[in-house]
Amino acid sequence: MNAQHFVIEGQTNGYIPDGSILYLGYWNGMGPTFCFTSDVVRNGTFHLEGERKKTPDLIYLYGTEKAIGTLGLRLWVGDDTIRISANSEVPETWIVKNNMPQQSEEDLYRQLKGKDNMVMTSRMNSRQLWDKSLSPDSIRILSSQMIQNDLPGQIRILDNLHEQPQLTDVGLVWLFLTSAYASWMTSPEHLRTGKETYAKLTGKQKQTYYGKLIKSCFYPNKAPERGDQYIDAELTDLEGNSCKLSDYLNKNKYILLDFWDQYCAPCVKSVSGLKELVSSCPDKLAIISINVGSRESWEKGSRDFLWDNLSDGQGLAGIAARYGVKSIPFFILIAPNGRIEECWKGYAIHRSYMEEETMEIILPNSLLTEAPE
Repeated sequence: MNAQHFVIEGQTNGYIPDGSILYLGYWNGMGPTFCFTSDVVRNGTFHLEGERKKTPDLIYLYGTEKAIGTLGLRLWVGDDTIRISANSEVPETWIVKNNMPQQSEEDLYRQLKGKDNMVMTSRMNSRQLWDKSLSPDSIRILSSQMIQNDLPGQIRILDNLHEQPQLTDVGLVWLFLTSAYASWMTSPEHLRTGKETYAKLTGKQKQTYYGKLIKSCFYPNKAPERGDQYIDAELTDLEGNSCKLSDYLNKNKYILLDFWDQYCAPCVKSVSGLKELVSSCPDKLAIISINVGSRESWEKGSRDFLWDNLSDGQGLAGIAARYGVKSIPFFILIAPNGRIEECWKGYAIHRSYMEEETMEIILPNSLLTEAPE
């Protein structure tokens, strides 16, 4: 076997129907980025292989179909064959066997999170994505319920991390995952535990992508809210041309910021809705998509975009963190005077109320400014 090559052999055990597609990509803190291979489940089995960039390398196994749970599986790969056995429809719960100590540590944190917890969260998230009967209020309530379902497991993981004298690479990833729940930790004790654990990181760990994200969660800057002024940022396009958000203001147009990544299914589904939105009022609205994934996924996902598509190259640690973005898609509507009009989190796969609310804001205001004195 090539020194950089790895192989994954999997059994679905009846939890995933034949014909389903499983994907493998690199993990960027939110999910996959740059999917490099896939396989169709046949006779209850799947086979995936690829080249790792380093040893160990962190990759992500996931599906995008309704029959497959929404929580993917992080895998630490080395030289040996990885064997996977499904025990639910949710990949994050699956049993993994390989010789990597990092995978053993990963599995420990998954156990602390709890299989039942992961299955419940995945099913609530699937309902949010696929249930066409849900109203906007119902979606918000379901999102809150998912967080409350997750929180006890995240606190168990945080307590375990806090007990360790020094965090490994795996521990650093899980501290990041846990820190994303900081704003929902109502107990000062839990927040103190998180900050004390962050303080244990080495200087090198604090300067990593995950380290910067952890700091932004436990020591957040105040994110702008509705009525606040926008935050300017230096961005570039795929050709390397630089610009600022302020370059787009004072043009008598509203700006809709769209934080996205190619391997976020709701982000991809939102593109058609965004196209309809901007075509319905091209003189009143400009969309600026800001990619928070890898260069590869940015290039691949930009093919369908009819508007400016930019990045600061910092993932969730740059301008996204300054706007309080912790998950994607995330939309921010900015008025021509730079005031933030509204923010939306997420995008239901069957539809989105973001477009309707955007039109309600833009058209009445636009008609008002165009009315004769």
